Amino acid sequence: MKRKHLIVILLCVATILVATVGYCVYDMFFRAKENQMVSTNSAGYAEKEIPHADPLIVGKWQNTDNAHWHKVYYDDYDEQEGLFWGKEWDESEDVLEEDLQYHGNGWFRWEKKGNELHEYATMEIRDVPIHRACKLLLSTPDSLVYHDVAYKNQIFRFVRVK
Repeated sequence: MKRKHLIVILLCVATILVATVGYCVYDMFFRAKENQMVSTNSAGYAEKEIPHADPLIVGKWQNTDNAHWHKVYYDDYDEQEGLFWGKEWDESEDVLEEDLQYHGNGWFRWEKKGNELHEYATMEIRDVPIHRACKLLLSTPDSLVYHDVAYKNQIFRFVRVK
């Protein structure tokens, strides 16, 4: 009888031990998944908030001195680079918006740091960012005015295109 009791006790302890370890592993996995998710107001889950771009910058803009020059600043976040996407083209150079290859020539990543707008141009051949820093002089829902940090006398004025 002693042997039977010992085997039953060992099996009970082993079962409790396996169940405890299994629960701990499941709990760690579930909590890791839960940290990646944020509950929404509806039933279900959504991914954690990604950053949103400045709404005064986001949109399609047209240069006031050259009506053929357009820029678009998107709220499309590039998680790998930690920047937002944008694109520009100049129709006076026979380049239309439809001519731009997705994230190729004419596209750039951008960010706003304080009163500076930083753009990192991309190329189709390879993704080597070309940096351009601009100081924002005016940023309203309808106007965007800045100058290149390197060329303070050259001021660029844009109006929002609806």
